[in-house]
Amino acid sequence: MISENCDIDEFVEAARNKDILEVIALAIDEATAAERIFYHTHRHTEKDRLCGEQYSRQLKQLINYLRFEIKPRRPKSRAYQLYMANWGGEDSGLPSSVCIPL
Repeated sequence: MISENCDIDEFVEAARNKDILEVIALAIDEATAAERIFYHTHRHTEKDRLCGEQYSRQLKQLINYLRFEIKPRRPKSRAYQLYMANWGGEDSGLPSSVCIPL
């Protein structure tokens, strides 16, 4: 995992200067790793599980902002603030939406 502390800020710092498609791929991998912490309860403490659950949710929100430019229900969420600060500004140079084949 990029952030062993389940810290979305740490992940964004590591992914900030990468290509948008690479950021999405890294976020998917990171969310999967965080979910594994959450679901493999016999290997980790309760704190680790809760950390993994929250971190995975934040990464999935970030992925949705990057892929679809969806408007969040909670525009004050940390994931949305990081998206806007790093990739979502009007001068971000990104296409209006990123289409990724499934």
